[in-house]
Amino acid sequence: MELKRKIGALSALVCAGAMLLSGCGADVSASDMDLSEDKELSSEETVENITTEDKPSVMSPAEISEVETDTDSSADDSSEVNESKTEEPQPPREAEECTVGGGYWFTVSDFDKVYSNKELEECFDRLQEICSEANFHMAFSFKNMDTGAYVGYGQYDQFMTCSCVKAPYVKSLLAKGIDLKEKIPLTAKWEGDYEGIVNEEYGKEFTAKKLIEYTILDSDNTAYQLLCLRYGAGDFNNHQYEIGSNYTLGYNAEWIFTYCSSDDMMKDYEDIYRFAKKNKDGKWLIKLLSKAHLNIQIGAALGDKYKVAQKYGSDYEEMAFNDCAIVYADSPFVLCIMTEQYPETEESCKVFKDLALVFDDINSLIAKESDKGEKDKE
Repeated sequence: MELKRKIGALSALVCAGAMLLSGCGADVSASDMDLSEDKELSSEETVENITTEDKPSVMSPAEISEVETDTDSSADDSSEVNESKTEEPQPPREAEECTVGGGYWFTVSDFDKVYSNKELEECFDRLQEICSEANFHMAFSFKNMDTGAYVGYGQYDQFMTCSCVKAPYVKSLLAKGIDLKEKIPLTAKWEGDYEGIVNEEYGKEFTAKKLIEYTILDSDNTAYQLLCLRYGAGDFNNHQYEIGSNYTLGYNAEWIFTYCSSDDMMKDYEDIYRFAKKNKDGKWLIKLLSKAHLNIQIGAALGDKYKVAQKYGSDYEEMAFNDCAIVYADSPFVLCIMTEQYPETEESCKVFKDLALVFDDINSLIAKESDKGEKDKE
C-alpha cells in the first residue's frame, strides 16, 4: 500500500510537470508520459526512473567548447549567407545609338541614344497595337523634357479642347501676375453646370485664387468663365503665338473652349512645366493639377509611381474625352491624349492607362544627354 501511495504521488507529480511544460509552450500531455494507475512499478524501477529524470544536465568543458565552436561556425555561415544575399550594385546601363526603324503609324523623332534598341522596339510594337486596335478617333503627343525625344500619332488632327485648356489659361494669368486676392462677383453661370458655384447667388464674390482652385481642382466651368470675363484672353493668345501653339480663345470670352491638336496642347503643358521650374505660382499650379479631383486616366496609371500633374477634359455632346499630363519621372515627360469616345467610363479610360504605361517604359529607355538637359534648364 505504501508503494502504491508513492506511485500515486509520483503520477501526480509527473502530470503537474507535464502541465507546466505545456504552459511553457512544450507539446506535452499526461497521456504522452506513459504512466497509468493500473501499472504497478517495482521499487527498483521507481528509483531508477526518479534518478534518471532528476539527473541534472551538466556539460563537460569539452562539450561546452564543442558547442561554442559550432555556434561560432553557424554565425560565420549565417554571415556568409547574408553577404551572398546582398545584391551587388548594378552598373549603369550603356547607351547606344537608336536604330529602331520606321514602318509605324506614329511619328518618332530625337531618339538619339537609348539603353536598348530591342526593348524600345518591343515598346513601339505595343504602341502600334494600341493604335491599330482603337475603334475611335484618337491622337497623342509625347515629349521627354530632358532630351526632346518625341512620339506623335494623329498629332495634327483637330479635337475639342474641353477642360484641358483651363490649365494653360490659368498659367497665363499667373504669368501676368494678377492679384490673387482680387474679388470677382458672380455675374454669369455656365449653361449645363449643375454643381459648384453655379448654385451660389448672383453677386456673391470670390477671390481670383478661389476661382482658380475651382477651375483646376473641380473643373468648374462657371469659375473658368468668370476668370475669362474678368481678364480676357489677350495675354493667353499672344503667348500661344510665342510657343507655337496654333489655337486661341475669344479675346472677350466670346468662346472659352475651342478645337486644337494634341501637339498644340502638348506645347501648352511643356510651357507649364518650364514656368513651374522658375515661378512659385507655377509650382502652386502644378500642386493643384496633381490634386485634381477627377483623376481616372494618365494619373490613375502612373500616380502611384510618380507625381502626375494632369487636367482631363470631357464633353458628352461632342463625344470628347482627353487628358494632358506632366509626369515627374526621373526624366520628366509630357503626354497629351485626345479621343472621340463616350467619356468617363471604365472602357473609355482604358486607352489612356494603356498608353501611359507604354510611354513610361519608352521614357525609361531614353538616355539622358547632359548637354540637352542643361539647354532645357536655361
